[in-house]
Amino acid sequence: MIKAVIVEDEAHARLTLKSKLEAFCPEIQLLGMADTPGEGQKLIQELKPELVFLDIAMPGESGFDLLRRLDNLNFEIIFVTGFDNFAIDAINFCAIGYILKPIQNSLLIKAVHNATERIRERRDNDRNKALIRNLEQPGSSSNRIGIPTEEGLEFVPTSDIIRCEGQNRLTILFLSGGQTLVSSYNIGEFVRLLEPYGFFQVHRSHLINHNRILRYNRDGQVTMEDQSQVPVSKRRKGDFLQRLTRL
Repeated sequence: MIKAVIVEDEAHARLTLKSKLEAFCPEIQLLGMADTPGEGQKLIQELKPELVFLDIAMPGESGFDLLRRLDNLNFEIIFVTGFDNFAIDAINFCAIGYILKPIQNSLLIKAVHNATERIRERRDNDRNKALIRNLEQPGSSSNRIGIPTEEGLEFVPTSDIIRCEGQNRLTILFLSGGQTLVSSYNIGEFVRLLEPYGFFQVHRSHLINHNRILRYNRDGQVTMEDQSQVPVSKRRKGDFLQRLTRL
């Protein structure tokens, strides 16, 4: 699935594009829609989409004004507009697609297909870079691991992972900053992946990052940096306390 947002000031145009994406582009997961460049900027910064459908001519500011304000343009862009005189500017911004209103289904499908290919190539490149970096620095906290989620493969620095919790054959990862990820990997797979990076399985369903521990409590629980309380099983308590003394 390709994560996408729409930035378009006309309500009818937003809903039309949304319905066409649902009908003809099932690989697109629409995360949200915005009706002004300002709201679009917030949406992009918060949701970090891989693809942005962007109207150019909007009241007050243009889609280009929005792009100029963003620090990173690490997403594909499909411009959607009723004015073809913007084509040269769109090309200068290296847009993957340029669709005129009213939107023709065939042109939308083609533009989305091209954007999807570019996004998948980038994912492959990111995966290869992560592999090389991890091989060069085994066990380094700056290494990233690929985490399979419903949206795709998320690359996360191991140092950002506070803890992992297994639930019904899935694993919830709790990251710094309050973010969470749900992965199709079970907790055992993360034990295998993360133990070389200073993680310890304190309980059948819990894996914690040693560097993110605040305290070990007398009641047999560990308080983590996110203030979560993680139980330590009796069977693993001795090994865990020995590790704590070596930190």
